[in-house]
Parts: sequence; structure tokens; C-alpha cells
Amino acid sequence: MGHISADAGRVPDVGGQDIGHTADGEPPEHTGRRRPHLTSGLSVRAKAVLAAAGTVAFAIGLCMLALVLALQHNLRASADLDARNAATAIKGQLALTDPAPRRALIVAPGAVTIKDVSGRTVTPTMPTETGSQQPEATPQDSAGSTTRPAEPGKPIQAGQPYSVKVSPSTTAVDNATGLLLRQAAPAAAGLVLFVAGLTWLLVGRALRPVAAMRQEFTEITERDLHRRVPVPRARDEIHRLARTMNATLDRLHRAMTRQRQFVADASHELRSPIAAVRAQLELVLARPSRTDWPAAVHKALRDTDRLQAVASDLLLLARLDAQEAPRTAAVDLGALAAEEVRRHPGALTLAGEQERAAVVTGSRVQLSRLLTNLADNARRHTRTAVSITVAVRDGLVELAVDDDGPGIPEADRERVFERFTRLDDARARQDGGTGLGLAIANDIAHAHGGTLTVLTSPRGGARLLLCLPRTDLAHP
Repeated sequence: MGHISADAGRVPDVGGQDIGHTADGEPPEHTGRRRPHLTSGLSVRAKAVLAAAGTVAFAIGLCMLALVLALQHNLRASADLDARNAATAIKGQLALTDPAPRRALIVAPGAVTIKDVSGRTVTPTMPTETGSQQPEATPQDSAGSTTRPAEPGKPIQAGQPYSVKVSPSTTAVDNATGLLLRQAAPAAAGLVLFVAGLTWLLVGRALRPVAAMRQEFTEITERDLHRRVPVPRARDEIHRLARTMNATLDRLHRAMTRQRQFVADASHELRSPIAAVRAQLELVLARPSRTDWPAAVHKALRDTDRLQAVASDLLLLARLDAQEAPRTAAVDLGALAAEEVRRHPGALTLAGEQERAAVVTGSRVQLSRLLTNLADNARRHTRTAVSITVAVRDGLVELAVDDDGPGIPEADRERVFERFTRLDDARARQDGGTGLGLAIANDIAHAHGGTLTVLTSPRGGARLLLCLPRTDLAHP
């Protein structure tokens, strides 16, 4: 029995190029460095189109590659099977051939190589009746070229064992692959263009509200902060962006309104003492011989003190608005309240026992100013005396300033913390109030992480309650 072998027919890559390598051989790092420069100047719409088209092209490329590889695998398997069947048929024909004058005709898909037992290639001829040799039809390979034996061979002897090798044909693989690529490439290109055009239209439609918002936003100045950007009806990210922008404009509008009102009020407060001093000086100069100079100087100093107080309050408010971080330390509010009571004997009283653990973290200067403002406000409105209470509850230090005056109506309990607010303007000016004391106290309380609220005092007047986080001295 002869040995039958069939070559699997490995087809070399056409053109000698490996699939997946760039033709110009540029390294991936170089392409990665150029990509930001190519896309940095593109719009969001163009980037979305490139991303969508690139994704679709990449997916189509992967599908085409998988299809081509599967097709080539199936066709090569079929070619290998045909080659093995042809080799088996030729082997059987050679084994059954007798000396009768006839040819052995076998159709082979590719080049046929016949070797004897010693491994030498034999000439594909068959013996005739007269003993002469007639060559068979020489098989041709897939490219159409004639396959010649590598060395001079001897004639085929009937009944001798031979090894037959038939190369599989690559014509079907090449033709099918080329046909598939020629037919699929235009369809793939059309699909990519369709996706790019559709993405261009959809992204443009989605970004249309952004263009309207941008145009409206660029036209808003400090003089027309009441204007707002249009909010699209769709409940998407652009809708939320428009609402966020309008909320920011609302806060900016309120801040600008407060700033303008503050500037106007500050100008008014500074103009009043300056005008009073000027009037007094003009009166003194007009009648110098009949002027009580000590009384005139006393009035000028009082107006100057008021002017200095307003200027100091405005400077402190500016620092609080700038959120300048002061030096902080452990401050005992009980001791601070006791010092304030000692500065005003008879007008202030310290109610209850002093809490030893009423310690907070903050600026001693600012907290002292806060307590002074609360006490001064209460002294201007109380009938008898002002009481100060310090207590510790639930991790908070509470400082309450109570008076027995007329109190503060509930409708005005939030408004009293606004700047230059006076519930009784005439009495406040006469008593030397600037309208900034409670506003400064409220800002200092919030800067220290606390709250300042207005309640009804058990004594019948108003209670100003300060709550600050307590500091544990064992764990500062």
C-alpha cells in the first residue's frame, strides 16, 4: 500500500503584507500624539460625527474581517478535501493500472507530485502496448503554470506503490474574497456616510437650544440681569443646564441688587454725619463771637464718632464678604459674656450659673464684636436691663440675649439681619445705631458655622439666640 499525503494548501498573504499593520509603518505613538491637534479645533457636532462614523466603520471592519476569515477557512477546508480525494483517486488508479494500452485520466484540482518508495519523483506517464511511453496531460496549478518535476524521473510502473501529493487550489478562495470585498466595500462606505449625515442632523437639532442659550447669555450685562436664557421643553441635560444657568443668574441678580442697595445706604449713612459736621462748622464760622465752642466741638466729635463707626462696620462687612480667614483659637463664651457684663455694670446681667464647658473655636475678636452688637441692640430697646445666658445643649453652645422691650414682630425677624435695616429709623439714628450691628453679628455667626435667630423672650421682649458648635478641649 502506498502512502497518501495531501498538502493543506497554506495560501501566502497577497502582497506580503500582514493584516492589521499600517502601510506606512508609523508607530501608534506618533498617531496618538497628532490626534489632539487634529480634533482640538473641531466643534462638538463635528466630533460627534467623527466618533459615530469611526465607530460604525470600525464595527463594519471587524464584521468584514470575521466574514472574510470564516469564508477563507471554509473554502480552504473544501479545497483540502478535494485535494485529498483527488490524491486518493490517483493512488487507486496507479495501483489498479495494468499493462493494457490506455491512459489513466484523473482530474486534479492542483499540481500533482508522484513519488516512488525510494522518494524519487516519477514521470507521470503510463506504459503502452508496444512498450513505448506516452506522457499524460501535465497538470497545471491554480495560476495556470505547468508543474514540472524537480528532477528527471522514471516511468510509472504498473502495480507499484507510489506516494501521491495533490496541492489544493486557491482559485476559489481568491475569487470569493475579491468578490466579497468588491461588493461589500461600497455598501459599507454608504452606511458610514448615512450614519455620519444622520448624526450631523441629530446633534445639530439637539444643540440648537444651546445656540439660543449662548446668544441670549452673551447679551446679558450688568444692566439687564433680569433676563434669562430660554429653557427647552425636553427634560434632558440641556434643560437642566438652562435651569442651572437661570438659577445662577437669579443669585447674581440678587447679589447685585443687594450690592447696589448697600452702596446707596452706605452713601446715605456717610453723607448724614458729614453733612451735620459741615453745617455745624459753617454755623460756627458765621457767628464766631456767639458760638459755644466746647458744645460745637462736642457735637462735631459725636458726629465724627458716628462716621467712624459706620466706616468701621463697612470695613468689617467687606472682610466678612471676602471670607478672610481670621486667627482661630478656643474661646470661652461664658468668660466673654462675663467681660461684656463688667463693661456695662447695671445695664447687663449674667443670668444663671456660668458654664465652664462653653468653649467654641473661632476668632475671639469677631466673637467679642458679635456679643457687643447683640448687647448694644438690646440696650437700645430694653426698658430695664439686659440679661445674657450661656448654656451647653446637645453639642452646641447657646448664648441668649434677652430684653424686656417691645420685641420684634415675626414678620420682621428675618429682615432685621439685612444691612441698614431699622425698624424704628428715627430712634435708631438718635441712639447712634448704624443699622449694621445685627447684619454683622449674623455674618460672624455663619462664618463660625453657627446660627443667629430672633425669638420671643420670656421677659416679654426679644431674644437673640446664638448657637455655635461646641469644642471639646480634650480633642481639639
